[in-house]
Amino acid sequence: MRGGFYLLWLCVCLILFCAAASAEEGPTTNTPAGPPKAKSEPVEETLHGHKILDPYRYLEDSSNPDTQGYVRAQLTYTRELLDPLPGRNQIHQRLEQLLTIGNVGTPEIGGKYYFYTRREGMQNQPVLYVREGVNGKDRVLVDANQLAADGTISLDWWHPTHDGKYVAYGTSPSGSEMSTLRVIESATGRLLPDTIERTRAASIAWKLDDSGFYYTRLPKKGDVAEGQEMYNRHVFYHAMGTDAARDPLIFGEGRDPEDWPNVSLSNDGRWLLITVEQGWTKSELFLMDVNAGTPPVRITTGKNFLYGGDVYNGNVYIVTNEDASRYRVFRASAERPAREAWQEIIPQSDAVLQATTIIHGQLFGLYEKNATSLIKRFNENGSFLSDLQLPGLGSVAGVGGNWDSNEMFFGFQSFTVPPSIYHVEFNDAGTNAKAATKKNQQASLKPATLWAKVDAPSINPAAYEVNQVWYSSKDGTRVPMFVVHKKGLEKNGKNPTLLTGYGGFNVSMTP
Repeated sequence: MRGGFYLLWLCVCLILFCAAASAEEGPTTNTPAGPPKAKSEPVEETLHGHKILDPYRYLEDSSNPDTQGYVRAQLTYTRELLDPLPGRNQIHQRLEQLLTIGNVGTPEIGGKYYFYTRREGMQNQPVLYVREGVNGKDRVLVDANQLAADGTISLDWWHPTHDGKYVAYGTSPSGSEMSTLRVIESATGRLLPDTIERTRAASIAWKLDDSGFYYTRLPKKGDVAEGQEMYNRHVFYHAMGTDAARDPLIFGEGRDPEDWPNVSLSNDGRWLLITVEQGWTKSELFLMDVNAGTPPVRITTGKNFLYGGDVYNGNVYIVTNEDASRYRVFRASAERPAREAWQEIIPQSDAVLQATTIIHGQLFGLYEKNATSLIKRFNENGSFLSDLQLPGLGSVAGVGGNWDSNEMFFGFQSFTVPPSIYHVEFNDAGTNAKAATKKNQQASLKPATLWAKVDAPSINPAAYEVNQVWYSSKDGTRVPMFVVHKKGLEKNGKNPTLLTGYGGFNVSMTP
């Protein structure tokens, strides 16, 4: 649920809860016989010496006619179940009203340009906007709603160059998430000829001179064995204006087909950091000297821990849960990145470190404690500087800024505060942060100011009350829980209550 409008979500759940209750008032007719059955097409493969049989591998391919037929049958079955329910029209009207509330994304800075997404009214897809100057006029850069009459082409991801001149972005049809990469010029909205297929959830790292970028993509049909097209994600390099079919392979050949690499470049453009996710409990880091043109070198040791990071001013900053379940930060020279040379600079604390980012030569850590967000800032040596003042108890949806920018953004929301974007300036704004001088390392922050927010006229947040309570799980672990209800509610144990939780992907349910 992170990044969504929680009050909207709560209202939707309550509406559906009431709908289920009303459905019990009377029987329906023409009850479907049962859900459609998927045919079995076994695919056998050997992994680590074990034969694995997958009878439904074909369902992973959304372009397969059998998959499409099965989905259509499921939709028909769903309609047969839901259409007879009483009160559907009222529910539809209320949901339509709530869904017009929209959303707003955390901006990214590229030189003089500011990029962010916003969805309003009945738009099916968010629109990517650009403005020149922090308070400049918004201009539409990519509107996926205009790409298909039924609004089913989505903007999946986007990555601006460091100077903001270009934006690489991906779109896909009908929820397939199989993106096509395109490049657009920010100043004019002109599409460049560079186009790359099969860039699902692509990771992009632009060169500082905008001459090209490192990226990830999946193989084309025929490049791998049948049934393997959704695996074997590899890293390539694309030089602008060249044929993408000739892009050189940088990383991934001969590795586990289920590897999921992501890429980032250092602030001087010399070092390419490749983070390879291997399931949800393990990842590896590889470092490549772009100038030398040598192959990427593994800097982790193959242990079952998670690693991520950035390269800044010749140092690799590594965030990991290695022997630290709440995560800590190491630093190592990019010239000597072997594990034995790592130095811990930010130890594990009582809060969970979720991510770090380098802005204005300072290291910002996004933490979670008791299911609410904290932002702490450190200098590049790991010395604590201050907490960033947030609007209250809630969730930070994202932090935006660059290593040399004099400002930053963060998204904030709670059960009673709609998604809002805040802008923060450094007190030495106007100086050049590229050198990461000692002055920049110690620069304080001005108070955050509201930059954008979602309007929700159909919901009155002041009418709701939120309390955090604790309960003990079976093993005695104290677990936080939020209770949201209308003000003045009599807590007599007789109120219909919707209890929900989330148990996967290392994700907490936060305000």
